[in-house]
Amino acid sequence: MTTTEETPTGSKKQTEPRKFQFPSAVTLLAIVAVLVWIATIFIPAGSYKLDENGSPVPGSFHYVDSTLSVGERIKQILFAPINGLYGVQDPSTGFVDPNNVGALFGSIGVIFFIMCLGAFISVAFATRALEVAITQLTARIQSRGSLLIIAIMALFSLLGTTMGFSVETFGFYALLIPLMAALGYDRMTTAAMIILGSSIGTMASTVNPFSIGVASGEAGVSIGDGIVLRVLVWIVLTVLGILFVLRYAARGEGKAGAVGARR
Repeated sequence: MTTTEETPTGSKKQTEPRKFQFPSAVTLLAIVAVLVWIATIFIPAGSYKLDENGSPVPGSFHYVDSTLSVGERIKQILFAPINGLYGVQDPSTGFVDPNNVGALFGSIGVIFFIMCLGAFISVAFATRALEVAITQLTARIQSRGSLLIIAIMALFSLLGTTMGFSVETFGFYALLIPLMAALGYDRMTTAAMIILGSSIGTMASTVNPFSIGVASGEAGVSIGDGIVLRVLVWIVLTVLGILFVLRYAARGEGKAGAVGARR
């Protein structure tokens, strides 16, 4: 439904209604935090008995009466973002607060790492540095399609395993599809090169803060624990993925688009 608004000259101008826009990530996180806080008011609290390793004992769950007042509950939701960053957990009560004395509960290290990578990705896309680098790379080895496939897949896999580079690859289809078609490869080869390269890197994450960083923070271990095995898995999967795409590209199906591109 269109609306009209009066201009300074007295004439009326029709304005289009505002379209629905999906909330941002920060808004969604705030909504989820409020919903969880409301749920804690109606859902009774409980706890398990822990064994010597700190693991819950099966069948030992029991309800615990909440000792928080209304003001303390409101304080919890207001301090939730701060506690998530650098809150300290009281070992005796289990409550988290910035003014407590105990163990660090927040994940400020992981969050800072994610913010740094987010800033790097934003600057890289704003300056088009990554696109220029890939363009220069393709210009140097465009006559050798197999080397181009290896280089692009290795680069996307490296970005995926270190910073979770996956959805950011959407902008490279328009860049690589015409180039690969000119070299005689079909669109499936280009799609496999981009999707498998980034997906393998994200799946075999080594220091990806969005997966390994968050998981290690929740587990209370260093992000470097087990990194040797993760690096080996990443190398093996990347090599297998590259060989798979090269095998497909070398077959007749991989060059099916060459006939159409030359006509």
